[in-house]
Amino acid sequence: MNENNKKVSRRTFLNSAAASSAGIAALAGLGFSQDANAHVVEINAMAPTPEQAQAFMALPQRPVVMVNLLKFKPDGGAAEYAKYSAAVIPIIESLGGRLLFSSQTAMCLLGNADWDAIALVEYPTPATLLQMASSPEYQAIVGPRTAGLAGQVNYAVWQNA
Repeated sequence: MNENNKKVSRRTFLNSAAASSAGIAALAGLGFSQDANAHVVEINAMAPTPEQAQAFMALPQRPVVMVNLLKFKPDGGAAEYAKYSAAVIPIIESLGGRLLFSSQTAMCLLGNADWDAIALVEYPTPATLLQMASSPEYQAIVGPRTAGLAGQVNYAVWQNA
C-alpha cells in the first residue's frame, strides 16, 4: 500500500461509524480529541531523556549547530530567559562556540507550531555542549533559564558538505 493509500485509509477509518463510537473513545484515552482546538501532543521539554543524551554523546565529534525552539512561561518568562541568554553567551564563546542567530518568532507559516523564539548556537563538538552544561559556571546561571522556559525543542544539525 503506498503512502497516499495509507492516508486515505486512515481518513476513511476516522470518518467511519466505527471511529465515531469505539474508535473515538479509544483515541480519547490516548489524549486525542474531536475538538479542533484540542492540544494533542506536548513536544516541549526542559532536558533530554537518557536515551536522547546517550545518542547525542554518540554523535561525531565535529562542529554542531544546535537549533533551539523556545517557549516562554507567561508573565515574565521572556525577561527571565533574556537574563540567562546574556549570561550563557560568554560561556559558550569561552569554549569556542558562538551564537549564530537569535530572534523572536513572527509567525508560523507551515504547520501548527507555537514557538516564542529561535536561536542557532554553534559548538566545536557535541562534547563541548556537554562540557558547558556540566560546568560550575553554567550551573551558576541556569536559574533564569528554568524560571523563563515553559519548554523547548533542540535539534543538532550540521552543514551539508
